[in-house]
Amino acid sequence: MSLLQSCTKTETREEMLDMGYAYFPTDSAWVKIYRVDSISFSDNTQSSDTFQFLLKEEFIGSTQASGIDNHRIIKRSVQFPNIPAWEPRSSHFVLTTAQNLQQVIDNQRIVKLVFPIGKVQSWNGNSYNSFGKRNFYWENLFVTHAVSDTVYAPSVTVIEAKINNFVEEVFISSTYAKGVGLIEFKNTNLSIQTSGISGYKIHQKLIDYKKP
Repeated sequence: MSLLQSCTKTETREEMLDMGYAYFPTDSAWVKIYRVDSISFSDNTQSSDTFQFLLKEEFIGSTQASGIDNHRIIKRSVQFPNIPAWEPRSSHFVLTTAQNLQQVIDNQRIVKLVFPIGKVQSWNGNSYNSFGKRNFYWENLFVTHAVSDTVYAPSVTVIEAKINNFVEEVFISSTYAKGVGLIEFKNTNLSIQTSGISGYKIHQKLIDYKKP
């Protein structure tokens, strides 16, 4: 009986100490492929253009470069319809600390997640860059989430921006699945003017992944 109680206490303690790092694994050899649907709007031409392509992210080790030392490298490439070759795109860099997960995109550092997941309701995603304060907050913690006919559980969603008024519509969200990482990303940025709507909508969905 004492052994059973001891095991139960140990398991409970481990569950309580789960910080949530597994919601963005950074092991080398990870490969993820996303389908990206993009719509751009022009108020000058009163038209919209639709694009679709595949985005591949490969985790290829860490860097020792100044300012991003010990960051995990995410090599990115795209494939357009009817074109078999993958075209290289700029790499992203990721750093996981005890407190948060930071992603360097176009030389700008963003705090994408904070740990333990769910303990703090909101945080400043721009706390490490020169942009103004941007409030990130949790939504739909530890729920089932379906993407491209695949069901992931548990998952968490972060709202990175949400504005909806007479002159603009901005909505950015990232959804992460435990043991997988980013499974869905939405980015809407529209300017509403008397001449029409300008801006874009991006929807990125995970369609395939390989673990190391």
